[in-house]
Amino acid sequence: MIILFLVLFVLILLLILYISADIRSGVYINAILQLPAKGKKIALTFDDGPHPEITPLILTVLKKYNVPATFFCIGENIEKYKSLAERIIDDGHVIGNHTHRHSYFFPFFSRRRMKEEINACEDQIISVSPAYPPMLFRPPFGITNPSLKKALKSSGYSVIGWSIRSYDTILNDPVHVFKRVTKRIEPGSIILFHDSQFYTPEIIERVIIFAQKKGYNFVRLDEKGIEN
Repeated sequence: MIILFLVLFVLILLLILYISADIRSGVYINAILQLPAKGKKIALTFDDGPHPEITPLILTVLKKYNVPATFFCIGENIEKYKSLAERIIDDGHVIGNHTHRHSYFFPFFSRRRMKEEINACEDQIISVSPAYPPMLFRPPFGITNPSLKKALKSSGYSVIGWSIRSYDTILNDPVHVFKRVTKRIEPGSIILFHDSQFYTPEIIERVIIFAQKKGYNFVRLDEKGIEN
């Protein structure tokens, strides 16, 4: 009987961990995981920037192919590299909220502290993009829970997940990452990259070339009809 209880306890614990750790579960927050727009449209997204060395290289690639993207920036990084954040906006991209510090402990914060992190990042985004206040939010690590749901209540944010996770911060193999992404691309894909990996500019150029040859168009996530 004790063994059965322990097994059930472990299974329930694993279930709770899954629905919290995987933004696609949709249990706590109904995140956008796929573009609802019709046609062969896909979206590139970048987390954790701006990075002083890598983000400029990514921006150069995007400009070369006339591709818009969505950057989920950390507030502290915007504060440190404000001119780079301004360049993201000037180049025709959009900045989303990725909290102020992207703390490893963010999922364990109280509702109030989460809200403070979100608001602090929002202030930094507005400082570089006053005409376009942030409407998009991506939680650190894609983790959701009841506290985050409460923190975002009445915020007006659309919560953004992804349909393709590149694992560019884990695989550390450009060839593997490229193959992983391109074999999963389909109409409506939202692709997750990080502008904190030195080989990401090379990969996204190859992904862009691949997708454009297949007839796909890239869009920003604030395009009309995409956000909630």
